[in-house]
Parts: sequence; C-alpha cells; structure tokens
Amino acid sequence: MADLEIRDLHVRIEEREILRGVDLDISRGEIHALMGPNGSGKSTLASTLLGHPSYEITEGTITFKGEDITEAEPHERAKAGLFLAVFQMALLLLQNSVMALRYSQ
Repeated sequence: MADLEIRDLHVRIEEREILRGVDLDISRGEIHALMGPNGSGKSTLASTLLGHPSYEITEGTITFKGEDITEAEPHERAKAGLFLAVFQMALLLLQNSVMALRYSQ
C-alpha cells in the first residue's frame, strides 16, 4: 500500500472541471515531479491535496497513510504531514547570477 493514494480524482473550480480521473500512488522514499504544459492541472492537484477551499472534489478519493483525507481540513492534512514545497526557478537564477558576478570581480 502506498503512503499517498489518489483514485479517480475529479476536481473543479467554480464551473470548470480541471482534473478528470487522476490516479497516483506515492510510497515512502519515492520522489515524483509533476510536469506538463500550462493549464494541465499540476497546481490544481497540489492545491487539492492540501485542501484549498477553492477546489471542489466532485469524485474520487485521497488516502494518506491509510486514512481517507478527501474531506479533511487543510490544517488536518498539514498535521498529518502533507505540505507543498515550491521551487522558485527565477529566484534561483537570480541568486546564481549574483554569485557569479561577485566571484568574477
């Protein structure tokens, strides 16, 4: 059994369905990257996993460590260990550029 199991997840915001039948299993020690074009649902999936109130789950389930958290509040999900780490590419590029300038002088 995976630590995080997503089954047939359908999510909408307002009247627009964004996710249609997502299935995903993630086990302890695995690293996964969500990749895809703009508008493909990457941020929607992450926000839904964290319980963002703007996203409505219309079908499917999210199970974390054996517990169904589909209806859990964001603070309950955080307490269980779910959080979002955002990689800031622009900031990283800026920092690397500044460091290169410092060391080139």
